[in-house]
Amino acid sequence: MKKGRIPSSALGYAIAFMLLIGFVTSGVLFISSTNKRLEINYALREHMLLNNYLSIQHGARNQEAGGQLLVHSSGDSTMITRKNWGAYRVVVAETFHKRKQLKKSALIGDEIDATHPTLYFPDQRQPLKLCGKTKIEGVAYLPERGLERGYLTGKPYKNDKLLYGTKRKSERTLPSLKAGLRTSGIGDYLMNSVKIDFFQKDSSFSFSEDTRLVSQIEPLYLNNRIEGNIVLHSFDSIIVSTNAQLENVILIAPNVRFEKGFKGTVQVIAHKRIQCDKSVFLKYPSALILNENQRNQSSHKNGIFLREGAKVVGGVLLFSLQPDFRKPIRLELRDAVIGGLVYNQGETELKGKIIGHLYAAKFVLRSGGGNYSNHLLDAIITNKELPKGFIEPNWLKDEKTTKSVILSCF
Repeated sequence: MKKGRIPSSALGYAIAFMLLIGFVTSGVLFISSTNKRLEINYALREHMLLNNYLSIQHGARNQEAGGQLLVHSSGDSTMITRKNWGAYRVVVAETFHKRKQLKKSALIGDEIDATHPTLYFPDQRQPLKLCGKTKIEGVAYLPERGLERGYLTGKPYKNDKLLYGTKRKSERTLPSLKAGLRTSGIGDYLMNSVKIDFFQKDSSFSFSEDTRLVSQIEPLYLNNRIEGNIVLHSFDSIIVSTNAQLENVILIAPNVRFEKGFKGTVQVIAHKRIQCDKSVFLKYPSALILNENQRNQSSHKNGIFLREGAKVVGGVLLFSLQPDFRKPIRLELRDAVIGGLVYNQGETELKGKIIGHLYAAKFVLRSGGGNYSNHLLDAIITNKELPKGFIEPNWLKDEKTTKSVILSCF
């Protein structure tokens, strides 16, 4: 048999083919190994996220501020930190798995053991007179004389019923507030905070660190993005510009003003005046607190004033430590909307809409050149449009909480 010769190029083809097979096999093994590692990492992250979420829920059930270490059955551990944050609370959960860590913060509110009425108007032996397109829907606590039809500026009451809901007898005064609210102010945040200088750049502050505090005698003008664990305080006033971006921050000053068109989530504690200009939108969960902590010496009334198109979603609270019947604190809505809980120990002029619950000691109305007591004109008070699960600030003294709810995570 004659021996054949194999061309030398065949050896090159064989080597190239074996290299190709090697590359393909290595690629398959690499992809398989990478996918396996990714699968393990995703599963680990999902497991850490679950442990972190359960830790936030665990921390939310405890009302006291402080810290706690939680060890999970998987071997993971979570450091839980709780702090009061204005009308709400913040829980921070930092979960560890060997060298990996995951950190989340949540704003917490509380469900209560009873339902707020749509309207609570104390019995001062005077009826509440309704004019124009005024409409009250839901449970209303009213004086013995209840509701009556009124007539102002050519507008008689136009609806068929005076109350679209259930009437109940009110007491002579509004329900009491929690004692701690009476001292609300900058003193609540001086402890365990780090004072910093005022800044103009965009900044974010983690709730896992100490609260940052800006405090100065001069007015503060906010025109940048600020979010997180910071309290901004002025002994004079704070002005929030249209272009500012505020998320979950607290503002404290005698006077606070939001310029036209501002949108953000913010809590405010003021002692004289809070003003929301046209089309301001304070998103859920925001809170405005007017705490008149000394007798009003000016010619103007202290209070909260919402201009045309303004919206506040969360809670609005007005009370005075030294009330003056000649210059009572005032809540004034001009074609504005508040969604949530509203409590006012002074006067309420409602030319707008309350979606939620209103506790009002007295109603006033300026119309046609006259001033009228306990009249409503073209006002809407209803809880029909309030979303299910909406959580309001826990401000009333006799309320008991039944469940803690996560309002937002960040």
